[in-house]
Amino acid sequence: MSAAEIGLLLAVVLAPVALGALAGVLGRPWWWAAVVAIVLFLVAAIAPEPEAGEPRVAGDDVVFLAVVAVIVAGLSWLGSWLGRRLSPSPPDQR
Repeated sequence: MSAAEIGLLLAVVLAPVALGALAGVLGRPWWWAAVVAIVLFLVAAIAPEPEAGEPRVAGDDVVFLAVVAVIVAGLSWLGSWLGRRLSPSPPDQR
């Protein structure tokens, strides 16, 4: 596995969950984490240097990027939900 593939895997799986959990613990909306996670994913997917003669993003890639962006948003929501569930509640609330 190359460094670009590992970075893409981290940007698609680990970062959205971690950012969502952070947003949940801090009481922020989950979509803030989703926006940041999608930007990180797009940078990780588009930033590696393409092979000679190939474009950075082709027409077929747009559908793939959109589908993975939806998955990243869903993982951000999941992380936010987990962050809210696992964060300690203030003592005056029950």
